[in-house]
Amino acid sequence: MTVTVYTTGPSCMACQQTKRHLDKRGIAYTELPLDDDDNRAAALELGFRTAPVVVAQRAGEWDWQAWDGYRPDRIDALVVS
Repeated sequence: MTVTVYTTGPSCMACQQTKRHLDKRGIAYTELPLDDDDNRAAALELGFRTAPVVVAQRAGEWDWQAWDGYRPDRIDALVVS
């Protein structure tokens, strides 16, 4: 599974909570800063305007999911599915 977390930096509490929850559940992720123009454009293209933006895709599958904000329920579902 590939998980990408677009964040706004250490002052973003929801970003910190999301990363902490992913770590707790043992889910590896790549963090990308939203202050980078390309990263911000990617998040906006998905329709999200609130940090963090999380994109998860299982290896070899076309199906992917994305959400914004701190969503422990969605993170937990990544482990179950």
